[in-house]
Amino acid sequence: MLERFTTDARRMVLLSRDKAAERGDERIRPAHLLYALVTSDGMAQRVLEELGVTPGGVERELGAPSGAATGPGAGAATGPAAGQPDDSQALKAIGIDLDEIRRKIEESFGDGALDRLSLSSSGPLTRTGPRIALTSEAKGALYMALREARTLRHRYIGTEHLLLGLLRVGQLNRFGDFTPATLRALGIDPVAARERVLAELVQAQP
Repeated sequence: MLERFTTDARRMVLLSRDKAAERGDERIRPAHLLYALVTSDGMAQRVLEELGVTPGGVERELGAPSGAATGPGAGAATGPAAGQPDDSQALKAIGIDLDEIRRKIEESFGDGALDRLSLSSSGPLTRTGPRIALTSEAKGALYMALREARTLRHRYIGTEHLLLGLLRVGQLNRFGDFTPATLRALGIDPVAARERVLAELVQAQP
């Protein structure tokens, strides 16, 4: 059985999708995932804040918006890019189903729970969101998050594992748009950041 995403991690996935939609970006990139981590609750946000990573810094790494979006679901981001496959099956293969995420959160916190949460500068998440494809680097980061959780023998995937997955991709990817240079531009030493996450996990143990 695949590990279980925490509520914070599920919200982060939704926020990264909505950030891409807000900007009119046609694909969810690792920088969208990082933006969601730095603006969401959870261990990863605390670690990133301690490292001096800010939403504004990640925004700069995202670059200019791809389209004239006015909010989640607007413009070109309302579906996968032309000719690109829908990545819902790829997400499900590593335990992420955006519709299921929303259903489970509403089961726990009541109907419309996500609509009451202001998770981005554009306002609360809408009940139905756009379906946006992920880049191979973003899918790799999610896969590495699963690997990190398994390596640590955790039966859940939290924001800390998602950050560890992003750090791995940033170290390994030299040809995409989330590279060691991106980490350096944000002031992130991946080795030091990993050690900080692991130290937080030790402190969080009962």
